[in-house]
Amino acid sequence: MSWGIIIFCLGWGGVLLSTTMLLPLSWALFQADYTYVSRFLISFMISSFVSVAFVLVGKSKDIKPVEKSELFLTAVFLYLFLPILAAMPFYALENNGTQTFGATIGLWEAYFESVSGLTTTGATIFADPAELSEPLLIWRSVLGWLGGILILSLGVALMAPNGFFGISLKPLNIRQNASEPLPHRLRRSFKYVAKPYFGLTFIGMVFLLLTGTELAEAVSLTFNAISTTGFSLSLNPLDSFLTSQALVVVTLLMFAGSVSYPLLIAAQNLTFETFKEDREIQDFVVTIICLGVALALILPSHSLLSSLTMAVSMLSTTAFMISDPKIITTYLPAAIFFLPVLIGGMTLSTAGGLKVLRFYLLIKRVTYEVVNLPYPNSVESMHYGGKFVTKETMASIWGLFLMYFIGFVGSFLIMSFLTNDFETAWLLALALLNNAGGVLHMAAHYDLLVNMPPISHILMSFIMILGRLEFLIVLVFLLPKLLIRGN
Repeated sequence: MSWGIIIFCLGWGGVLLSTTMLLPLSWALFQADYTYVSRFLISFMISSFVSVAFVLVGKSKDIKPVEKSELFLTAVFLYLFLPILAAMPFYALENNGTQTFGATIGLWEAYFESVSGLTTTGATIFADPAELSEPLLIWRSVLGWLGGILILSLGVALMAPNGFFGISLKPLNIRQNASEPLPHRLRRSFKYVAKPYFGLTFIGMVFLLLTGTELAEAVSLTFNAISTTGFSLSLNPLDSFLTSQALVVVTLLMFAGSVSYPLLIAAQNLTFETFKEDREIQDFVVTIICLGVALALILPSHSLLSSLTMAVSMLSTTAFMISDPKIITTYLPAAIFFLPVLIGGMTLSTAGGLKVLRFYLLIKRVTYEVVNLPYPNSVESMHYGGKFVTKETMASIWGLFLMYFIGFVGSFLIMSFLTNDFETAWLLALALLNNAGGVLHMAAHYDLLVNMPPISHILMSFIMILGRLEFLIVLVFLLPKLLIRGN
């Protein structure tokens, strides 16, 4: 394993992040907001300097085949390192949502906000985003968008080749070269997902503008929907200011963000046979329809479109505030958010949660065990989408579920200690571990994260990274022997 290669890759990740700072910097220039021009310019210069330094320090002429340990550690350290650079525009801002007059955003609060964006969680320390400057709101959206392409690239580079947690059951059609070095693997994975990701972003933004949506709102909604992040420019529900046409566009973007990217690439290449081979997309669509119809029946004042949008929003873990939370919480207890967010979107997507494939496999296996209780010696093979489910695959999914359960209980206990409130604690654990921070706003908890102590922001940042990397961080730090069994 080469630490130099890992530092080199971290540096290029920082270069990419620094480049995206040019968008909010340009936005501030256009609005003549020179306070934020200087803030983003300084942040851009510092992050660029640090990132280039990492690239130069880690650069090596030795070309070695990628090792599993390098991939694991690079994924973990990217989510620990990049938020440090991304937090600079937030640091020392005045937070009007705090109870202390004149309080400013501290280091760990800024770090939490940037982690929330890069993990596509969408939880925020700002009680009312409308009080923030527009360039800063755009920066939050950019972080979510960047976090989306980051997790997709890591999924193609790390998760897909190793077939982690049931991914081997999917028709991926992704070629991997075991002899290529780590930077080449990451670069090729980035190129693989960049074209459809950029294309969907551009198309979504154009269509939102055509529906009459304002430019800032169109940029924010597009970036946050395609990455399933869920940041908003204000606390206003989407159905209060978006036309029905715009709501359809946002729904389709959230759906695209929660679909496996190999499917989107197959659609781009007009190879629709892949959709027939992928059972997960069928289960996902059926789940959306069932949840949408159920919400339409439970919420009498909602149209079918709003209910379907809410269903996609919850299952994709975007968790946009579609309707007034007062109406939602009147008919829906907070516990109703648990199952859709727990299921999540599809594997190899930007969505959080356990993922549809794993959830249905667990249900199928549990059902089989219950039905066959009178016949303990019976043996039956499991299939999913026409593919045989091996014992090793099922064991890995059970292992992930066990880690998730332990992680959820641990997160709940930590949040209980920090908040002294049962409902708030489990809702926080659900939102952070499943990267669905918008659930807090859907449940009308607007200022929940505002006045929490610094230690809470450190712990919550770790929980978000843990959920985003699907507990791979556990394998890195607690099971190091798994990293040295070859490529």
